[in-house]
Amino acid sequence: MNPYRKIWLFAGIASLVLAGCSAKAEDGIVADIRADSNRDGVVDGNDVGSGIEKGSWTAQYGAIVLPNIGDVARRCPSSRSQVSDAELAACHDAADDVARAPEYLAPLLTRPAGRVGDGATGRVQPVGLGADKIRIFVKRQDAWVRLRPAATLTETELRHGATLGIDSRDVVRDKAIWDGSVTVRFTVHDGNRTVSDDIALRVAPVLLHSHNQSAEALVVPESGGDPEYERFVGDLTSAAQASGLNAPLITVNTTDTWAQDFVEFGYVSMPGPGGRNVSLRIAIRSPQPEREGGRAVFDLKGPGMGAIQLGGAGDRHVDSFGNVETIPPYTHNGKEFPAGRVVIGTGNRNDAAVSSVELQKFFAAQRVQPPLILDTTWLVVGHVDEFIQFLPASSGRGWRPAVTDPRRGLEILREQQRSGHGGERAFSRPDAPDRTIDAVLADQKFIADNELAARKIDENVERMFQETGTKPEEFVRIPGLYELSAGIDDEPDALVSFYPGAINGVLINATNYIAPRQWGPMVGGRDVFEAAVTEAYRSAGVAVRYVDEWETLHVAGGEIHCGTNVLRQTGNLPIAETE
Repeated sequence: MNPYRKIWLFAGIASLVLAGCSAKAEDGIVADIRADSNRDGVVDGNDVGSGIEKGSWTAQYGAIVLPNIGDVARRCPSSRSQVSDAELAACHDAADDVARAPEYLAPLLTRPAGRVGDGATGRVQPVGLGADKIRIFVKRQDAWVRLRPAATLTETELRHGATLGIDSRDVVRDKAIWDGSVTVRFTVHDGNRTVSDDIALRVAPVLLHSHNQSAEALVVPESGGDPEYERFVGDLTSAAQASGLNAPLITVNTTDTWAQDFVEFGYVSMPGPGGRNVSLRIAIRSPQPEREGGRAVFDLKGPGMGAIQLGGAGDRHVDSFGNVETIPPYTHNGKEFPAGRVVIGTGNRNDAAVSSVELQKFFAAQRVQPPLILDTTWLVVGHVDEFIQFLPASSGRGWRPAVTDPRRGLEILREQQRSGHGGERAFSRPDAPDRTIDAVLADQKFIADNELAARKIDENVERMFQETGTKPEEFVRIPGLYELSAGIDDEPDALVSFYPGAINGVLINATNYIAPRQWGPMVGGRDVFEAAVTEAYRSAGVAVRYVDEWETLHVAGGEIHCGTNVLRQTGNLPIAETE
């Protein structure tokens, strides 16, 4: 099965466009328009017949259109200019009538119209809902010329066929408003004779990356001259290089520390010639319009990279992209998810009543990674990346979930206490709280809080089991502990990481991971907590490198994953393999 047929099969759509059945002829004139309806990357005779009804878009056939919203000439204004957010979002390669990035045009062509007279005319135009979002171009002497709705083909193009390209000005945002369906109509007028032919296409969904796709570059905010942050970035760069990632870090034009929260990177793809996909990255600004740092997302726009702004209001934690993870592809109970699924948390207690409406609406509109909701109300920030991640695996379904394990975290301290090391400092960092292992374990509220965290994680593990089939014993258990918030965001009755959350790091590839330095008890010259974290990841085939981010991220309630972002592989990806 063609990969895109497989992806779209599980969009839950039987037919998206009502259109004409085939090319129509009258007294020798013909209207026949073709697209890549069989999704093999070229437009040819195989795009009709053999059960393909080109006037309808189905799970099995129908061409794909890209939202051509990059900025190849880098002509768009900077986020530091005085233009509005809406103006930043509106500037892109498909904003006017110029084909600035023709490599992202989906191919169309018209067949010769037959025995037409000298006064015959032909028009190719989008019709119906969403027509205002579609651009169509005709190739004339090595130049792409926009065909506006009233424009006609030349006599030569009508008689011999025209080479066309099509793109979209926008992504699909809300399926209740527009589901991405496109109908293109080719109409031939010759005297009192008129024939037409319709073809159905659909705008490609925005897919999020999973950790089964290796990192290609790390993204960090500006330091703002902070020496501690610059040291962190230097150490992060060294760890990335040691993990096999040599690309320079990409710096975003903001000092907003939480690079994971205000932007998420996805991509759109369509089949291209030679079996290779044509892909465009999409930087998605979080639905937090009052978050000033989010404006910098539009500075990432350029060749091969578009940027979009979601709706929303205010600057709520629940709408941050640290609250979004992606399950890799899987099959469960006979239902396939060839692009995986998006995981979204309910948010903290302040946000849970309103939930992540904008995020859920957007990802539901893509129809290929239906959201799965996990409970994060027990956490101060309330993000899923505070307790769960997904690791590549060499067998089985190709991945394993990993979760924080507070029970194991307590047991590590108890093991040291039983071995006579209870008087050692719980933290090896000099400026960390001066508490011994004995004192930490004597704190019954601390113990109870971690039992609560363990139960909440158990509930989410059960939810994952019901939705994906991953059994509790398949989860990688990463030692970690939680404590009551020390005034972070005025949420004293919610939990935050005690030691830097090891699960809140950056997976570089299938075997290399960057985690926050643990600063656990030093016994016999080694950090026993860090050693346990290393062993947990080693059991999953992953090597860990540690970076100190205590001052830059941990004390503010986040870790490395929260403070960074990643560009991952696009192109021919696991979700696009043939069966």
